[in-house]
Amino acid sequence: MGSTVLEERDIVYGVEFRFRPGGPAVLGVWAKAETADAKFTEWLGSYGRDEAVLTLTATSNGVASPVKSWTAKDGLRVAGAA
Repeated sequence: MGSTVLEERDIVYGVEFRFRPGGPAVLGVWAKAETADAKFTEWLGSYGRDEAVLTLTATSNGVASPVKSWTAKDGLRVAGAA
């Protein structure tokens, strides 16, 4: 039980937004997945158009794993979704 709480604290969630691929990024990092997901959704609703690139990652022990991403061309992609 205690180890689960510690594991959750070891994960940080980052949302990165770029107005164009390879362009300057706006980055936010949160300890809670729900907060990062809400920010991803907020930024998508506000800025998700044209060449924008939006990603949500989970980082644990220095290793970043994609959670989901969005581009106008590909739409929303969720890691592990078929």
